[in-house]
Amino acid sequence: MYKKLLLLILLLLGFSIQSQIVSKDFRRTKFNILTDSIQIDSVAINSQKFRVLDAKQHIIDPQEYQINFLKALLIIDSKIHSEITVEYFRFPEFITKVYTPFDKNRIVPNNTNTGKLYSFTTNKKASITPLFNGLETKGFLTRGITSGNNQNAVTNSALDLEISGKISNSVSVRANIFDTNIPLQENGYSQNITDFDRIFIELYSKNWRVKAGDISLQNNESYFMTFSKQIAGLEIEAQVNENLKIGASGAVVRGKFNTFTLVGNEGNQGPYKILGPNNEPAFVMIANSESVYVNGVKIEAGENKEYTIDYNLSEITFNTTFPITNDMRIWVEFQYSDRNYTRFVTYEQAKYTSEKLNISGYFYSENDAKNQPLQQVLSENQKEILANAGNNTDLMVSESAFLDEYSENKVLYKKSIRGAIEFFEYSTNPIEDLYTVRFTNVGSNKGDYILSRTVSSGNIYEYVGINLGDYNPIIKLVAPSKVQVFVVKSDYNPNKKTTIQSEIALSNNDANLFSTIDDTENKAIAAKIGWQQILIDKKWQLKSTINHEYVQQNFNTEQGWEPVEFNRDWNLLTNNATKNYFQSNFTLQNKKKDFVFYQYNNLSYDNSFKGNKHEIQSKIRLHQTSFSADASLLKNSSSEENNSFLRAKATVEHQFSKSWAGAYTQLEKNSRKDNNQEYINTSHQFKEYETYFGIGDTATVFSKFGYNYRNNDSIKLNQFTEINHRKTFYFNSKLIANKNTQLSVYANYRMTKNAFRQNEKSLSSKVMYQQKLLVDFVNFNIAYETSSGNIARQDYIYVKTEIGQGFYTWIDYNSDGVQDFDEFEIAQFQDQASYLRIPLPNLRFIATQSAKWKQSIGINFNKWSGKDGFQKILSHLSNQIFLTVNNEQERVGTSFNFNPFDFNEDKLLGLNYSFRNQLYLNRNLQNYSATLTIGNSKNKQQFFIGSHGKQQSSNTNRF
Repeated sequence: MYKKLLLLILLLLGFSIQSQIVSKDFRRTKFNILTDSIQIDSVAINSQKFRVLDAKQHIIDPQEYQINFLKALLIIDSKIHSEITVEYFRFPEFITKVYTPFDKNRIVPNNTNTGKLYSFTTNKKASITPLFNGLETKGFLTRGITSGNNQNAVTNSALDLEISGKISNSVSVRANIFDTNIPLQENGYSQNITDFDRIFIELYSKNWRVKAGDISLQNNESYFMTFSKQIAGLEIEAQVNENLKIGASGAVVRGKFNTFTLVGNEGNQGPYKILGPNNEPAFVMIANSESVYVNGVKIEAGENKEYTIDYNLSEITFNTTFPITNDMRIWVEFQYSDRNYTRFVTYEQAKYTSEKLNISGYFYSENDAKNQPLQQVLSENQKEILANAGNNTDLMVSESAFLDEYSENKVLYKKSIRGAIEFFEYSTNPIEDLYTVRFTNVGSNKGDYILSRTVSSGNIYEYVGINLGDYNPIIKLVAPSKVQVFVVKSDYNPNKKTTIQSEIALSNNDANLFSTIDDTENKAIAAKIGWQQILIDKKWQLKSTINHEYVQQNFNTEQGWEPVEFNRDWNLLTNNATKNYFQSNFTLQNKKKDFVFYQYNNLSYDNSFKGNKHEIQSKIRLHQTSFSADASLLKNSSSEENNSFLRAKATVEHQFSKSWAGAYTQLEKNSRKDNNQEYINTSHQFKEYETYFGIGDTATVFSKFGYNYRNNDSIKLNQFTEINHRKTFYFNSKLIANKNTQLSVYANYRMTKNAFRQNEKSLSSKVMYQQKLLVDFVNFNIAYETSSGNIARQDYIYVKTEIGQGFYTWIDYNSDGVQDFDEFEIAQFQDQASYLRIPLPNLRFIATQSAKWKQSIGINFNKWSGKDGFQKILSHLSNQIFLTVNNEQERVGTSFNFNPFDFNEDKLLGLNYSFRNQLYLNRNLQNYSATLTIGNSKNKQQFFIGSHGKQQSSNTNRF
């Protein structure tokens, strides 16, 4: 009996041990995705237990990729996933092994037989590979008619088509065509419907590639010519031979480059208004063209990243998990649609690579066709103004007033005289000579007029005196321009330890193609040379680098090459002068990536600026403790200032078995003094301390607690004085993370004590919960957020249209002939509807405290597709329930809004409530599908004359 029991225990133990053994054919590989096609392995792989995980180790739905198990080829969208992990099993070696009757190592080439060779032939025709064999398409094409009890019938259509595959033995194609007839977005500036239509087609083979349609031109290899440009045109690349690669492109430019800077408001997540190149509020921002930096560090876009942008309104909002403070410097680079002239761009490149020498040449040209104006039509007089202005934009203005006929739908002015000064004055007298006048914001105390008030037909401006206002009765003329840059770059590696780099650039920038004045300032050169040498390469590697940069005055590229905070880092007022920049550094690093780095910088301009900066960085890890330090000291002088700028940061962190703890301190002191040794107001200093403690693994389940203290000083009465100090408590966690349940919690509570204004408190929090039940049969998602921000106070005007084409009517209740806002009403009859309400750009905002709730419940009956009977019928159905509430209440003192379902009208400033239930038949299937939608929505919006609420219920059937 004991022997049998012992035998049973041994058998169970053997099975247990065997179950822990991981098959030698199992593979887990991480890929950084650069193209849509990924070669997973060199042999066929097993389709069983094949999984693809995203960067967060979540399983990717198989519908999002294609896999050829025989070729081990994975096709996935590189725009959606930048990094994936693939888990799979190879077939056993005895299956994939190549069996041959001969040893390949003993087979030698037969090159001794020089006699005539013969071969047997047949009358069989050579096989022909048919064109477009293996071409794959996917997407959808929809056509529809929409009608209702309060609207006329309208047609709508949409096309989203993806094409990929081979069109011949050596040529492949990849294409995406997206077209939809969506209308212009409400309250926005999407003036060109082509902004919603996208076409991308790429043909490629082993040695060449052709792209056409909406493409992105980029250069990240050149130092002086780094750029990214959205264009609509053609791009060609060819690999001439093993060493030489060439490329060329030409297109119509979709946008021009611009930069906008702002400073964050304490606890205000936004939205923040982004202004155009001339500080105009209404312009078209090109989607996905922006780069956003906060305190010099680039941040990422996305609902689960740091910020989102409403391109339609050109407004940026920062996410709850990225709290904004009043010491954050926000820098936004973007492209905007410029329709003043037809604008063309060409870009050519050639690259030669070899074992020791690499040479590249780039030529970029972008210019306006001055004789092909679009939205701006110049008179001969205005062209003459531009011809005489040279590069001085202050002279590129013309009078905007012109005689016009009286109309109750226009804002008109008469000419008046005060002393010897003639000015424009608002008038509604039809017997006077009246003018239509366009006013332009020229800056604070640089104009003669102010915005007096707004009426239904537009803004009314009032004369207040010379240089006492912000506006002038002028229009700014936009001159056609040209930008050209030519670059030659080389890298020479005489041995493994030495690298010599050089780059020479020539720019030709003509800011006004109508004028030859100032053309001597158009051309300038720049050069950079560098030498890198490995001095010691043993357990520790010692490396030295020397760089010198020379940039001539007026050298410029459209998107620049210096870091976004280069001027701040060097205390520069302007850098439009000839520049010499020398850098020398030493790096000592071991194989564990511990390092010590020192760099000396010398910067000088020919306008008397001179600066010397010392930088030191280090990172050392001792067992489970890591230390890092980063410090710099700048001494600079100019004809106006003598400054010193100290920056330092030190961090220590220790890893325990299942937790970690750390702390850092950071300080910055910028002392700027004039020639009289008086502090300049831009001098500042701060000290910051933070400590934190965490439990778990940040890749799976963790919790992190932290405390931060910071005090800020500025100049008051010629000395550093504390203006505020701030205490922050934060908590970040992922409490549950498995295949069925995800739960994460974030909270940030901040108290700011101000010395010269009211104290402030802010709270940002976010809870996300996801639950899958019954093997994905039910999916449940909840997101709850609280944060501080603001809401727009919408301005608008009324514009007269053809009778019956509007929505509003005007009734002159006080018989004064002036169209007051409270005199417009919704027309009761079609023949009275002769006015439309047009929203103006958002410029005025109200501080709010918001609470948001998003919830969705999905029931997926197609899990029963393999069943019979009633379950088979239900498998054609799926249902989705959505509930969204965005509740915004006025921010009063230190109060917070926690309840998104508090609809108290006395406190409510803004509301976006939406409930929607959608029942699908054959969702995402071809041939036919149907959707039944039942919805209810409630909205409240602020206008400058009060608030406006709207409630709507809808039932929609779509087939």
